[in-house]
Order: sequence, then structure tokens, then C-alpha cells
Amino acid sequence: MGAASGQQQHTERKQQNEQQQQQEQQQQQQQQQQQQQQQPGGGVRRKKSKAASVLSGSVSGALVSACLQPMDVIRTRMQADVVHGAGRGTVATMRAIMLEGGVRALWRGTQPTVIRLGFGAGLHFFFLETIKPLFERRQPDGAASLGAMGAMITGGLSRTLAAVAACPITLVKTRMEYGGAGGHAYRGTLHALGEIWRTEGLRGMYRGIGPTALSQAPFSALYYMFYTQLQDRLKGGERPSVAVNFVSGTLAGMAATVLTQPADVIRTRMQLNLSGAAGGAGAAAAQGNTLQVLQQIVGQQGLRGLLVGAAPRVVKRTLQTALLWTLYEELYPALSRAGEALHAHVAATAQPSVASASSGRRRDGGSDRAAA
Repeated sequence: MGAASGQQQHTERKQQNEQQQQQEQQQQQQQQQQQQQQQPGGGVRRKKSKAASVLSGSVSGALVSACLQPMDVIRTRMQADVVHGAGRGTVATMRAIMLEGGVRALWRGTQPTVIRLGFGAGLHFFFLETIKPLFERRQPDGAASLGAMGAMITGGLSRTLAAVAACPITLVKTRMEYGGAGGHAYRGTLHALGEIWRTEGLRGMYRGIGPTALSQAPFSALYYMFYTQLQDRLKGGERPSVAVNFVSGTLAGMAATVLTQPADVIRTRMQLNLSGAAGGAGAAAAQGNTLQVLQQIVGQQGLRGLLVGAAPRVVKRTLQTALLWTLYEELYPALSRAGEALHAHVAATAQPSVASASSGRRRDGGSDRAAA
């Protein structure tokens, strides 16, 4: 009995020592992780959460797009009316739309716009956070930075992927914004998608994909480059982050919008199946490729025709991107912290049950040995 009792005590002490060593190792690992996360500036560098990025982008995109929809309706109408010789300014076009359908007409096409920008922005930020680490460079102080060329590639590529995925919704959005004036009477987004698929097929669903990519990719490439560079220059001192993000987004949005306006004009004409007033060759050109539509516009209105609708687009795009990125920059950290807190709570809840089960197994093992 004495020998058995001594062996049992030895085994228990050995188990206690092993458990203590495991706890010490876990504490050391946690301390090392905390030290690795601490940046020289005192901040914490957290691992990027893809789920928080998608959710932040989707919520921001949906809210901002609904508020600024009138600018898109006016821009689309201006670009379409000029084909029929009814070129008007921004204010005159707004009045014409309101005379036809009241104030409510300014929010025509809001449903596909919210779906497109909510879905598209979520995808954009997901691809952005996925691609960005590939081009980030580690600084001597341990901080990660993105150069101008890396920002252009990251912004352009992520936006192109999102734009291609959302192209059918963009087509529906454009046609519903133009409304009955374009001969497209759709009851809603799903009805529009069904009608386009039935009458135009898969090719019709992706009509205008070329100019869409040509407007979206350069816009995001230029925007993200301007945005990150302006952010770096404006940060510092006691400037609030919200103000820095908004000013950076506003200036970057203005520059990128003006530079990509011609591609947007071409996209609108192709997606609305618009032709010149004379028909014939004009109609064929409208159904043709990007280069043919470009030649048609320049031939009919000159280079000035490539900037039709620039004013409302600049206002809309500038405010949209500035508000979108400002809201995203505020939502993303909050959602990331909420996700981390939830993960920690789940882990803490699960730990006592695991420890209790382990303790029960040790007690059962000790009883068995004692009985033996």
C-alpha cells in the first residue's frame, strides 16, 4: 500500500508540474503576441478582418448611395438626352425630371443602386484588403506603408474585380435611372434582370463591360493613389482622423472623376442602347464596341461630348467616395473590435467547461489507480 500511495503522489505531482508548465507556455505565447502587435508609435496592429471589411464596405456603400442617388439620375439623363439633341445643364435637367415625376423621380433606380454599391463596395474592400498586403513595404520602425504605384495597382485591380461581378446590376441601375424615356419599363431589379436575360441573353447582361472597367479601374486606381498620398501628408498633429479622411477623399474623388468622365459617357450610351438621332450608322455604332461609340460621340459633339454630365458626376462621385471612405474608416475598427470581443467571449465561455472536463478525467484516473 505504501508503495502504491507513493507512486500515486508522484504521478499527481508530475501532472501538476506539466499543467503548470503548459500554463506558463501559454502566458509566454500571449505576451509574445502582444509584443508583436505593439507598434513603435504605441498603437496596435491587428490582423485584418475580411468579414469586418466586407460588412463595413457594404453598409457604407448602401447608406451613401441612397443619399446621393439624385446626382446619378441627373447625370444619366443628361448623357442620354444629348443624343436626341436635348442637351441641357444640370439644373434644367433636374427640373425636367421633377416635372415628369415629381421629387420622387430623382430617386429613380435607387433599389439597384443600393444593391450594386452595397454589394460592389463590400467586394471592393474585400479584394482591397486581400491584395494590399502583397504590395505593402515594411518600414524600419515596423510600420507597413503602401507606395503610389502599389496603391494604384491595389485600387485598380480590386475595383475591376468588383465591377465585373456587379456589371448586371449596374446595367439595371442605368436603365432604371433613365426610366420610361428610354423605353425600359421595369417593375424592379429582379424583373429587370429577368427581362434582360430573356430578350438579350448573357451578352446583354454584360453590355458595356468594357467601358465599365475602363471607368471603374482607372478611377479607383487614381483615387486610391491620391487618397493614400493625401492621407500621409495630412496626418499628424492634432487633426481629427475623420477630417483627414474626408478631405483626402474629397480631393482624390474630384481628380479621379474628371479624369475618367469620358469612359462613363461611353458606358451610359452602350448600356442604354442609344444611337444618334439620324439612326442607321448611328444605331449600328451604338450597338458596336467601345471604339465605335467613342468615334460616334466625337463625330457628333466633338471632344466636349465626352464630358457631358461631368458636373453632377463630380459632385456625386466626390461626396460618395469621401463619405464612403470616411464611414468605412470609422466602421471597420469598431466592427473589428466587436468581432475580437465576441471571439474572446466565446473562448472564455468554452475554457471553463474544457478545464472542468479535464479535471474530471484526472480525478477519475486517480480513483482508478487508488482502487488498483
